[in-house]
Amino acid sequence: MEDLYLCPTGNEKRTTEVISKRDLVTYNKQLLDLNLIKKRGNSKTFKGFLIGKLKEAMNNENKELAFILQEIYKRYSEYETPETIVLKSWKGKSSINIIEKPDYFIIITYQKDDQDSKPHEVKREVTKLEVNRIIKTINELNIGEKIPTRDIGERAYKRKWDDIFSDRFLHTTLNLILRLLDYYKIIKYRSRYSTVLNNISSIQIVLPQK
Repeated sequence: MEDLYLCPTGNEKRTTEVISKRDLVTYNKQLLDLNLIKKRGNSKTFKGFLIGKLKEAMNNENKELAFILQEIYKRYSEYETPETIVLKSWKGKSSINIIEKPDYFIIITYQKDDQDSKPHEVKREVTKLEVNRIIKTINELNIGEKIPTRDIGERAYKRKWDDIFSDRFLHTTLNLILRLLDYYKIIKYRSRYSTVLNNISSIQIVLPQK
């Protein structure tokens, strides 16, 4: 009798004689992506949930289940819809308002809980130090082309994009800072990319003098 095992591509089959448990473990170790296993799980997202279950399977030495979870993760990543940000105005209100304070900004946005509900005001504070860190990162990445938001986040926060994206607070902060820089015409920020319009070293340079 023969056993069938999935190869890494998922499109081929490997036929072999019945093998020992030791051979099976060695084979599966070659298939498992060690970089994927090192990712941090987060139950708030489906991908984070899969990472957590994959690690759990590895801890229980269930190599077959770990491989299946890995393949599900990879297939889901292939079909995952890229993030989009829709900027709209409701009833004459701007999608973003900014109040400058000595050391920070109050960023006011308007959000809807669903398509039929009325927009409500959301306030968030972001320090000028945080804004300048993103400006510095953008300057380092700028070569006159569009800069992916993913690259800005990973370089600024020294974390993988999946971790940033699944961290609601951190991802929202980055989004608001990029929108703030767009508001002051330092960059043109559109969804997943930013283009530098004004190369500056500090946000204070473009702020009105008081």
